[in-house]
Order: sequence, then C-alpha cells, then structure tokens
Amino acid sequence: MFIVPPLLAVAISVIYFIKSPRGEPAARRLLASAHGVVIAVLYVGAISIWLSGNSQRELGTPFLLLLLVPLALIIASFFIFRGPKLVHLLQLVNVLLLLWTGVVGGIAVTVGGWDWRGW
Repeated sequence: MFIVPPLLAVAISVIYFIKSPRGEPAARRLLASAHGVVIAVLYVGAISIWLSGNSQRELGTPFLLLLLVPLALIIASFFIFRGPKLVHLLQLVNVLLLLWTGVVGGIAVTVGGWDWRGW
C-alpha cells in the first residue's frame, strides 16, 4: 500500500515527459514533468525517516515547506508543457497525491517526536 502513491506520481511524470514534444529541449521536458518525481521523493524520504527511527517533531515544518516545491512545479507545468492540454487533468491526481504525501509524510517525519501525553 505504501508504494502505490509514489509509483503513481512517477507514472504521471513519465506520461508528461512522453507527451512533451520531442523537439522541445530536454531540460524543458524534464522541468515540465518533474512534479510527480518530486512528490515521490518526498514521500519515500518521509517514510525512510520514519523507518529509520529518526522522526522528530522539528522535521514537521521543513517537510511542510518542501511540499511547496512540487506544488510550484505543478503550477509551472501549466505554462511550460507544450503537449496535449488534456494531460493536465492528471494534475488533479497529483494534487491528491501531494495532499496524501503531506498527511502521511508529515506524520512519518514527526511521529517519533510527538509527546502524546500533551494531548
């Protein structure tokens, strides 16, 4: 179950890259399709922090700020991507994956540092 969100996010990036016109510079194609890969990296990174036992409350804010990177890339893709405009419908899935990453990843990076007695 934990592997599905990052795989789906990467698949969306691959679709964006494939659907970009081949005549476009590689850097432009990569930038237009980077959003899903970045979501996947953040998700896997957060789970890795949790699995390694390095979760701490102080990681919550930096993690949440890092979620702005794929959000900015999603927005940028609307301006940079030169392929079929219907591909942008996949951004709805990406936004859901980003929200899922924010919730699950936010818990994963902070859970070890939470003091449940304060609740």
